[in-house]
Amino acid sequence: MTHQDVVAQLIKLVEPYAEGRVAHITANTGLTGELALDSLKVMDLITDVEDHYEISVPLNTLADIKTVGDLASLIQKHVGNDA
Repeated sequence: MTHQDVVAQLIKLVEPYAEGRVAHITANTGLTGELALDSLKVMDLITDVEDHYEISVPLNTLADIKTVGDLASLIQKHVGNDA
């Protein structure tokens, strides 16, 4: 699974949380900045990601997640470790 594949799937998971705030979500779209996700919505998103990819995202890694691309990289790392 390429980084772009993960980003494309992740964008589909993120779109409902965007609530129309961003017209086009990309890998560079900020989760808390541009999408204005508060901590509860970020945790809901992480739960959706964990369910979708069947992974567990360590809470201590969330501070490093700023963009959709950052989250995609984290997912790719964990999916790769589970494979």
